[in-house]
Amino acid sequence: MNQIRCFDVLRAAVWLPVLLWYRVIWNFSAQTAAVSGDLSDRLLWRLLHSLSPVFAGADAAAQNAAVEVLSFFERKAAHMFLYFVLALLVLFALSFLLRQKAARGAATALLCAALAGLDEFHQTFVPGRSGQLRDVCIDLAGGALALGLVALLLWTGHVRRGRTRPGLTVRALLPVLLCAGALAAAPALAASQSALPVLSGLAARFVPGFSAMDTSAQAELLRALQPIAGDTLRLGLCGLLGCSAVLSAALCGLPLPGALLVSIPALLLGSGVFGWLEGSDISSCIGLTGAGVLLAAVIWLAALGRKDCRKLP
Repeated sequence: MNQIRCFDVLRAAVWLPVLLWYRVIWNFSAQTAAVSGDLSDRLLWRLLHSLSPVFAGADAAAQNAAVEVLSFFERKAAHMFLYFVLALLVLFALSFLLRQKAARGAATALLCAALAGLDEFHQTFVPGRSGQLRDVCIDLAGGALALGLVALLLWTGHVRRGRTRPGLTVRALLPVLLCAGALAAAPALAASQSALPVLSGLAARFVPGFSAMDTSAQAELLRALQPIAGDTLRLGLCGLLGCSAVLSAALCGLPLPGALLVSIPALLLGSGVFGWLEGSDISSCIGLTGAGVLLAAVIWLAALGRKDCRKLP
């Protein structure tokens, strides 16, 4: 009887992180448009100034333009991140109620959709904010990404159980090799002439007064934005590299502790060397790569569910 009561308490307690996280989402939605925009711009400026030496060394005009261009993507990425985490929390909480993994995934998607719609409806009562179907879709994209990664890890475990001798293969290493290749190509891609039309279109849309500048002033601003864009892309790929390394370790047959034991030192060393060769901030590259590894580990744990925690896939 005591065991049953303890289990009931635990089953109720796992919903507390879900409620607390949705409270965070609700608080962000309760901010007026002016407060929300100012907060996101200041946060983005501080992050770029801390993580990107290129941004920190740029002049004020280039910094302001970079923040204006990137703030749109920051806000949409924040939407995705909030519901990415929410989906993982809901999925884990549902593991105490539903045994079937497919049922847990479907219930998670439905609950996240309902919460996203409720949040957008709430914004219609906030000055300067509005409820938009587009934002609901962005929220659901974040949740779908979380569920997709969980499904990928479950598929990885299924593939591994069907193999008699798991180990290093090209297919297993493909995720980390693709991310490493993208990381190596990012600086050259951002600095190429083909990137200028994309930057010009973004600046024309988001930077106030850009269209009124003469051609030489526009070209000068775009040249200043190119290295900032390249550094930002590089830092983002460092985080993705951390996630992909854990997936490759899983495909190689390692359990979660072994995957972390192998991925963390190898990736931190590799990203640090890469940052040093590229002239980036080494600590930023290492920190974001480590964050990617830890995020992948959290997703892996969410994929396991309650009954599978003793035997990691």
